[in-house]
Amino acid sequence: MAFTLHNLGENIKRLRERKSSRIKEGRSMLQYELAEIANIPPSSLCNIEKGKYGNPTWVILSKIAMGLECDISDFFQADSFAVDPAKVAINEMIDMIIKERLDILLEERLKKTNRHP
Repeated sequence: MAFTLHNLGENIKRLRERKSSRIKEGRSMLQYELAEIANIPPSSLCNIEKGKYGNPTWVILSKIAMGLECDISDFFQADSFAVDPAKVAINEMIDMIIKERLDILLEERLKKTNRHP
């Protein structure tokens, strides 16, 4: 399975949660705390962790890495996220169903287009 933005976000979140909060003693580092340390908008960090930030730049990732006191390469380690075989199978089935449905829709669209000169 390919490495995705979601995997990147999960890895960053795990690394953040392993760090101690400077604000709340005995707790994991908070999102807004890391965002402040990294000097990025909290909403950007939130979207990155959720895998919804479309194109995180190396500048942003390096700021996050600096805030976490780690290397950017730590964000891309496949070993740092657990792979649930059932989840992989479900995701592959969903991808297959979506592809099949898109193929049908495209075929129908082509048929309609070819009917009209």
